[in-house]
Amino acid sequence: MEYLIIVGILLIVVAPVIAVLPNPSQRKKMALRKAAMSLGINVEITSIDDPDPLQAKYLSSSGKRLPSILKVVAYRVHCVRPTEWDDPRRRNWVIERRLDNEEGELPGAWCWGSEQPPELSTKLLSFIVLNLESLPQDVIRVDERSRIISIYWQELGDEKGLQTIHYFLENCGKL
Repeated sequence: MEYLIIVGILLIVVAPVIAVLPNPSQRKKMALRKAAMSLGINVEITSIDDPDPLQAKYLSSSGKRLPSILKVVAYRVHCVRPTEWDDPRRRNWVIERRLDNEEGELPGAWCWGSEQPPELSTKLLSFIVLNLESLPQDVIRVDERSRIISIYWQELGDEKGLQTIHYFLENCGKL
């Protein structure tokens, strides 16, 4: 009987400690983020407006509309642009993956957030068009705001997806 009481007390003490340990999925994501930071990529957990807000997942069981917010991880690099790129129209752009995308100049389900920037570099535009489809399927948005290029990723991929994101970010920053 004494041994059962001791085992019970140990379980009461050890159970909360085990509950706060990260599970294998969380360890994988932590390793992925650590690898990204070692490549010079800034990692930030954030949320964005879903580019496809009319999905059924944004309806409650009573039919009430829920906020269409996605929790994602932003992988960012700071890029250096020439001084003639001081016009904000030239350095602020958004590309989103949408389910209802009609055929446009961007491949697959990708489309411009509001409209294509009028004076985007042709080298950068051609790089984006050629490489958007190579990004992992769970990448939701790519944008540049104030000389920071960001990829918003749900991190369902692995190290290969991270390498693809690193390649995309580094080359966008150089163009």
